[in-house]
Amino acid sequence: MDDQLDPVIMPPLKTEKEKEAEKKENKILYNGYDLIRNPITEIPKLLDPLFPKVSSVSLVGTSDLGKSTLLRQFALAVSMGDTKFLGWDLKAEHKRALYVSTEDDNDASTIQLKRFNEVRKKDDVDFKGITFIYDIFKLKDTVENYVKENPIDVLIMDAYLDIYSGTNSKNDGGQIRQFLTDYDQLAKKYKFLVIWNHHCKKGTQAFEPGKDNVLGSQSFEAKMRLVCEMRPDLVDDHRRHLCFIKGNYLAPEYKIESYVLELDPYTLYFKNTGERELFENLRIEVKKKEDLKKMVIAQHEEGKTLREIETDIRSQGYKISKSSIHRTVKAYKKDD
Repeated sequence: MDDQLDPVIMPPLKTEKEKEAEKKENKILYNGYDLIRNPITEIPKLLDPLFPKVSSVSLVGTSDLGKSTLLRQFALAVSMGDTKFLGWDLKAEHKRALYVSTEDDNDASTIQLKRFNEVRKKDDVDFKGITFIYDIFKLKDTVENYVKENPIDVLIMDAYLDIYSGTNSKNDGGQIRQFLTDYDQLAKKYKFLVIWNHHCKKGTQAFEPGKDNVLGSQSFEAKMRLVCEMRPDLVDDHRRHLCFIKGNYLAPEYKIESYVLELDPYTLYFKNTGERELFENLRIEVKKKEDLKKMVIAQHEEGKTLREIETDIRSQGYKISKSSIHRTVKAYKKDD
């Protein structure tokens, strides 16, 4: 009896579209003729005009400002298909976000999502678009295995110093560049944005917001397409300042004044006040914050109205809002 050969199973033929996609993915050299004929006229954006659709960006600042809170709010806005975020146009394609959290766990995230939903009033099913990772062992493999099957718009890396897998030195430029390049290439391969949560150096709040404030090697900042520094308000504990200190494609007017946000301390939800502040006014001078509070209390005890206090303090060159004065007076009455 003749041995029968097993039938050869041929792989399915690739379509022309699949061949073209594979060719683009593996391409290294690009001719100027092909580039000039590319129909795009501007860099595709996820958050227009701030965040590119594909790249690496970072949010930096000192501790306890709410950086993670803001990034989580952004991830949820993406995953819920919002068309606006803090007033800017949000253009999520997949409506899916992947959030790597090294400081929280399931319980913490559950509480955070429930507080968030006290503002948004969404159904449980609306939260399916966001996925959390808490275990960072073999993180790059975990991320790639997920995005292969589940295309995402944004990967949040919170926080950089916990995730960085190089030497113990945060100043090793070569290793930092290679580490960030690995994730940057992953983002380009699967077409998503990476946002890194990182810290500023101690004492930098005495200076204007700027790239030199970023902690560690300059290699970190150099690999970012955009860097945003979060600053506390000098008077109002519920306010934060978003300062775009680097943006390769941002117009100059974005990089001289902050965008003033207000944080609800219970729901942990940020809103854009619509106000802006010059970077030079955000330096924390010695005792300036306490001095302003003392001025407010002293004038309150004199019987002045909130408007009169605001007018007087502003006439002395200080920046303060009526809502800030109201909170300062309210806290004073509570403690009295």
